[in-house]
Amino acid sequence: MSDAVQILLQIFLLVGLGLLVRRHNILPRDQTVQVFNMAVINLTLPATVFLGLMNIREFSWQLVTIPVIAVIVICASGLIAALIAHRLRLRRATAGAVVITSMCGSTGFFGTPIFGALARSNPEAYSQTVGMAALYSEIGTLIPLLTIVTIVAAWYGEKQALTLERVLTGLFKFLPFVALVLGLIFWPETHSGRFPQAIRGTLGFLGQATVMLAMVALGMTVTIRDFSQYLRSVLSVNVVKLIIAPLIALALSALFGLGPQARFVVVIESALPAIVIAIAYADQYKLDVELASTAVFTTFVFSLITLPIFAAIAG
Repeated sequence: MSDAVQILLQIFLLVGLGLLVRRHNILPRDQTVQVFNMAVINLTLPATVFLGLMNIREFSWQLVTIPVIAVIVICASGLIAALIAHRLRLRRATAGAVVITSMCGSTGFFGTPIFGALARSNPEAYSQTVGMAALYSEIGTLIPLLTIVTIVAAWYGEKQALTLERVLTGLFKFLPFVALVLGLIFWPETHSGRFPQAIRGTLGFLGQATVMLAMVALGMTVTIRDFSQYLRSVLSVNVVKLIIAPLIALALSALFGLGPQARFVVVIESALPAIVIAIAYADQYKLDVELASTAVFTTFVFSLITLPIFAAIAG
């Protein structure tokens, strides 16, 4: 069994642990999820992103291509989902929820921890994938999430003005993005041999906690739902997000001539479950929140099947 599939299995077991913690009330659900998520966003994930850039030995055109592919995959997925929603004649609020949940994957909370764990298990093969994943997530996903996805949500729901100030505020309030910027600025210093080992070690300790905190918190939020009333819509989101999106990424990686590690990153990142923030967007813009919530959580369930398959294809 490949390293990637082994790591995916371990991560899904952590999600299962979160389910058990919730089921048996081992920890208070709401407070624990809030604290774990805040710790990931503000402490451990920024450390993982910064360390990921430190592991990139040299910058090349492939690194520029990675976020470009991310944006293309997001836009293509949204367009395909919109066509499917039109074909199914869904009401506007439901169609909007289908489209936005089909666009962005959980690249920060789910993707970055996967590549961090892979890098620790096999540094020689996967060390540079963490930095590549950070570029995919913090540029290729976060920026479209704050712009393109917001515009789409507003179009289908309550239209709200999108300003440059709002976008920039959202970017620089998100600490993993700040860590990406700092990592790029200090990249020469981190490779000069003068970067303090104590700081590197501290960031390493923080980064190691990302997988456990993020996955257990995710497991504690998962709710088993009856989605029979949304069957066609939910299945549409899963097909677009978990199958069509990574196939598009696979085709683009061949078109752009990406190397094995870069190809592996863009395919796995594109195959990730829908981003949980889509639920908040659905609520904010008066879309179908119930459908958005059901679609997001079912993508996590079905990714148990699809992610290992695409890991084997891209590996």
